[in-house]
Amino acid sequence: MDGRAPATTAGQHEVVLYAAGPCEFSEMVRLHLESRGQPYTERDVDLDPAARAELLKLGAGGTPVTVIDGEVVVGFDEESIDELLGFEPYNAPEALDGPRLDDDG
Repeated sequence: MDGRAPATTAGQHEVVLYAAGPCEFSEMVRLHLESRGQPYTERDVDLDPAARAELLKLGAGGTPVTVIDGEVVVGFDEESIDELLGFEPYNAPEALDGPRLDDDG
């Protein structure tokens, strides 16, 4: 990362995934980004000392960490990733204002 602002157009985002090869949650982020058709750059912190240093500079101690247009998402947080990328969630929250099971009537 060279500190320059990414050149983006509508619908395009600069996405960097800091991952560790065998990390299950890193794989979940990979699969989620790919399912959304979102290109990303992966930095393997196990193999690349510079990537590890960048990860630590972001204040994270483990993987996965996804940086979307400069915003940091720690862990596999599908909702935050989708929000930053402008996607509707796969599983929209359900309205909770209907009848309840414990209501009499």
